[in-house]
Amino acid sequence: MHIRKLLTTPAIRSCVRRNYSDHYSGHHVAQTTYNDLPQPQGSWKTNYDANQRKYTAHLVLGIGALTGTIIFGKAMGFLEFYHDFPERPADNLSYK
Repeated sequence: MHIRKLLTTPAIRSCVRRNYSDHYSGHHVAQTTYNDLPQPQGSWKTNYDANQRKYTAHLVLGIGALTGTIIFGKAMGFLEFYHDFPERPADNLSYK
């Protein structure tokens, strides 16, 4: 018990002392203002158009992948849309 206390207490004290001195030393920190924020530069439309081309390409690629998956699934028999229903119901005499 005493050995553990002797080994851990100095380590804990040094960490606490270091953290206290780093964050609460009382030195003055300059107040942040709007002038410290990054300023926009260049044409916003150029960046906007580049992003829109990228997003449109992703959308077209996604729609193409979905369409290809549906066509492949239907051709291989994995998907059944149940749109081929009969013209009129079956006439079953056993239910009457």
